[in-house]
Amino acid sequence: MAKKKRKKKKSINWSVRFLWIFFWITILLLFAYYFRLEIKSALSTFSTKIERLGEANRKPDIRYKNLELPLPLEDRAEQIIKHEGYTVSYNKNWRLPNWVAYELIRDELRGTVSRTDKFVVDPYVNGVSATNADYRRSGFDRGHMAPAADMTWSETAMKESFYFSNMCPQNPGLNRGAWKNLEESIRKWVKKDSAIAIVCGPLVDKRDTTIGRNEVKIPHAFFKVIVSPYVTTPRGIGFVFKNEKEDAPLSAYVVSIDSVEALTGMDFFSELPDELENRLESQNNIFDWEL
Repeated sequence: MAKKKRKKKKSINWSVRFLWIFFWITILLLFAYYFRLEIKSALSTFSTKIERLGEANRKPDIRYKNLELPLPLEDRAEQIIKHEGYTVSYNKNWRLPNWVAYELIRDELRGTVSRTDKFVVDPYVNGVSATNADYRRSGFDRGHMAPAADMTWSETAMKESFYFSNMCPQNPGLNRGAWKNLEESIRKWVKKDSAIAIVCGPLVDKRDTTIGRNEVKIPHAFFKVIVSPYVTTPRGIGFVFKNEKEDAPLSAYVVSIDSVEALTGMDFFSELPDELENRLESQNNIFDWEL
């Protein structure tokens, strides 16, 4: 019986296999290096974008002391009263503030103090003050100049925000409309910018009538001016509202700070360097404030 021939095993060419393995390892290493560079580049780009976004909200080393306080008035009665959350220039003849000024910072918006709704006479006022009786059945709200919602960081600041030195007779349609909308917008800007200086108050002339036994002047309009001084590109803006129902978009009430100075005879934000003050007070760009 013939023997079957055994098949010869194919010899393994290890040199060829080694070359293939080395080739694929090289390819994998090249891919890994390429993707590592891509990931590193993407992370670097993302980091740069975050830094640029943060620049708009970054506060420089400089701080302005009492930036929010206007210069003293010489053409009307004025008593300066410093409270914990705001400063008021009180006019004993009008029974109103000439202006109310304060700086609102981001950390203060985290407060948890509840609104008191207890309107009382400012104990530091020299002369006659408005009272609750003056507003009763007048048809006007006791309109806050420095809003209670900005004073939740301190019980004292909340209490003092209800002093009548911080109040003006305000049309309900304004107080609960555009005026309130601006207060809410300011808090949004503060969260973004870290700090904003605010001055607001009534516009009053001899023709304006009064309410109550204490003859509290009824302003014919109100102003508010603000600057955001600590961002990379500081900005400023002003607003004027008639003392009537006003609920249009805030852009309808925008004016320059210069024009408010002309209306009020006041000098705002004088602590700023002259060049910066002139630039900010001439602005009325609604797009800077996303209005």
